[in-house]
Amino acid sequence: MRANLVKLIGAAFIVVLSVIGPIIPATASAFSSFTVEGNQVLLPDGRRFVPEGISVYGGLEDTDYMENTANLDAQIIASALYWHANTVRLQVSETNLFEHLKPGQAYNTQFLSELIREVKLARSYNLAVVINDQTEFTSNLPAPTKVTAKFWQVMGQTFGNWPYVIFDLFNEPRLTTANVNHVNLQKKGIRLLLHINQLNIPRHRHKTQHATPTSMWNYWKYGGKLGGISYVGMQTLVNEIRSAGYNNLVWVEGLSWGQSLPTGQYLLNGTNIVYSFHHVNLNRQSYWRFIGNLAAIRPVVDGEWSQYQSPWEECYSSAPRNAPKYLNYLKLHNVGLIAWSLQAGSLLKGRISITPANNNSPGDPIHPYQLKTPSSFSKNYQCNNHYGEGAGSLIKRYFIANSQPL
Repeated sequence: MRANLVKLIGAAFIVVLSVIGPIIPATASAFSSFTVEGNQVLLPDGRRFVPEGISVYGGLEDTDYMENTANLDAQIIASALYWHANTVRLQVSETNLFEHLKPGQAYNTQFLSELIREVKLARSYNLAVVINDQTEFTSNLPAPTKVTAKFWQVMGQTFGNWPYVIFDLFNEPRLTTANVNHVNLQKKGIRLLLHINQLNIPRHRHKTQHATPTSMWNYWKYGGKLGGISYVGMQTLVNEIRSAGYNNLVWVEGLSWGQSLPTGQYLLNGTNIVYSFHHVNLNRQSYWRFIGNLAAIRPVVDGEWSQYQSPWEECYSSAPRNAPKYLNYLKLHNVGLIAWSLQAGSLLKGRISITPANNNSPGDPIHPYQLKTPSSFSKNYQCNNHYGEGAGSLIKRYFIANSQPL
């Protein structure tokens, strides 16, 4: 009798969903959906949360963000339905938020409305949503500035304490002494853009962990003036978010385009902090120790990972052999994984003539089912001047085995 009643209620619920569509989450509340304890991120019911998901490409990080919103929607939905993800990562340009303002506007409301729509769509599929501040395809500023702080004020006012919305403070910090030259060029009126459509610069272009001067870690944590620009430290951003009353989980990426992670005195003070890294070296397994060492005391995530045959420095000829070992290493240390991205040649099966890129065009797929067939490593996988498929099948199997729903 009770079982039949449950079935009837379930059937009725499905009918309601078919009429009203996916449920939209409530807006801000004091509820904290994630809580960091030691090196674990816990859900409200006490389960450990490890993010396993997809980084969306061609979205709000670029100036052409409205060019193909159907493809953006397809990526979000396919992540949930076909890739067994529990998380999606949305890259958002801080510059776009404060450009093309109408009289009286403090920020671009149309831009923010599109972000809200995408976040609600992802949440309606029970995905955790990472909002990442990205500058590479607009201002290309290498580290947080007062604009970044202003960006997170708006994000906090909009998404503060939303269930399962995560703040990824700055994409791939790349502050070095060489940035002084970048600043001097800006002063001369030359706008530096890492825009694939215009300059044909690869989306993934970093190879190994670089030695990072201690002075740069001071700038990273505390901020300061370098080359005529005042940078805001990660600690300041965390403090401002928390002092405003927002308890959202915060991801913080290290220096050297995210290839390094902080240690010792450069770990941040505060609650609900996760450390994120990018561009792991698949040829040097000894290099992975910096991940495991930090993961033993703090939550850690690989915030953006991909592997496919290409001429980019990030292609590793040992990938077919070492990529499975790397994923096993992440699992052993409870380190999450965000994969890039749902396009041919990267995660998807497709022609080798297609170059994975960060731009989005009207010709890209608009149906989620078009984004479900994974790529795979070829038998003669090489890193040369040709493009080929990569780790899609491996990642999909990994998510099926390990991704736990919220």
